[in-house]
Amino acid sequence: MSPSKKTFKCDSILNVPDDSSLLFDFLVLQSRQVLTECSNNVKLWDSKCKKCLRVFSGHTNWIWQFKLTTEQNNLLTCSADKTVKIWNFSTGECKDSLESHTDWVNYMQILDNILITGSDDCTIKVWDMNLSKCIRTLTGHNYYVQCIKLVNSRTLISGSADRTLKLWSLESGDCLMNFIGHKNWILCCNVLLNEEIISGSADNSIKVWDQKTGKCLKTLFGHEDYVCCLKVSKLNEIFSSSKDKTIRVWCGLTGICKLIIDKHSNCVLSMQLLNDEEFISGSTDRTLRFWK
Repeated sequence: MSPSKKTFKCDSILNVPDDSSLLFDFLVLQSRQVLTECSNNVKLWDSKCKKCLRVFSGHTNWIWQFKLTTEQNNLLTCSADKTVKIWNFSTGECKDSLESHTDWVNYMQILDNILITGSDDCTIKVWDMNLSKCIRTLTGHNYYVQCIKLVNSRTLISGSADRTLKLWSLESGDCLMNFIGHKNWILCCNVLLNEEIISGSADNSIKVWDQKTGKCLKTLFGHEDYVCCLKVSKLNEIFSSSKDKTIRVWCGLTGICKLIIDKHSNCVLSMQLLNDEEFISGSTDRTLRFWK
């Protein structure tokens, strides 16, 4: 979003054809094909004709998140069935199933051939995807791990239902810092361009943290319900979406809210930033809205 841009207009709306999709996650590809979770499956849609092109079927419970690795042509999915599955994106064939967590797998991050997962079993696991093996387990949270985000190639942050954020060393598995201040579950986290950490919570707030000291630098108020998703633009703008049906755009430096978008009719769970001028939002109203 350019500094002079004051607003976004909804350029188009895609009504997801499958009623089982709540848009916990989605991915719009360059071809305008769309990946969405649909209960236990992921489906690839042609966004123009709304035809289902491919189904990735094999999980036995809800899929929360997926990642596409174009270099390996792999789709990774994590699920409430306690597994991560690796799929051939071109064929829909399940190539592998990673099983070590003892509860829902909520979130993933990928770094080269390393996969990192956060789970309701309160742990974070580090996997070698070449070996299909868990090589390290990070313990310290005492409630569900709701979100994880790579800060850089050496460190990771995690947010939990125990109301804390933690900063971890990927090499040693040690917890380097605790961030305490939220009054309810932490549901999402991200990293600003200066490596300050941001977190969104069921206490309706967004907090900005100094990763070196653990100090809360500022708290952003405005949402009237859970903060579900946080994205950071290349211009250091914070995009937040909420159960209050709105999307807010904040200045990452000052914490000032620059824009409120309120066109969805239900919870906005997911977003994808395409560039500084365009983004997409996904809602439990079963629509994807394209904003310019």
